Amino acid sequence: MRKIVAFNVLLIGMAFAPFSVMAAEQCPVTDAAITKAGGYMLAVEAAVSAAPDCERAYKTLEICQLGSSGDNALSEIVRAKCEPLFLGKARAGMKAAYRKKLAGCENIAKKNEGTMYLGLAAVCQARAARDFARKQAKAR
Repeated sequence: MRKIVAFNVLLIGMAFAPFSVMAAEQCPVTDAAITKAGGYMLAVEAAVSAAPDCERAYKTLEICQLGSSGDNALSEIVRAKCEPLFLGKARAGMKAAYRKKLAGCENIAKKNEGTMYLGLAAVCQARAARDFARKQAKAR
């Protein structure tokens, strides 16, 4: 009996698995946008820049990231959208916590070789900016 129940649970889980994969958000950069921009990197940069706010800019970076040092430029765009939402209003403690988080992200690249780790560090810094902007918004 236990085997039948376990098999049914497994079967039901497998039946719904494709729906969770299909629900994952995909990079909004189209082939037409890539052609118009002159390459994938430039198209993603345009998409991140065109994002209406910090949250959407980070989400676009997250789902379209390059996995290389090319993510540094994308991260800078996200940070430019997110940091003004909290840095000017933040107290010294919050600013220190943000600097500490950024330094922790930098350690990803310092402790590892390769452009992939530079990209990971950049995305980490963009995430930190987004997270601190969220905290500031909740504090209001």
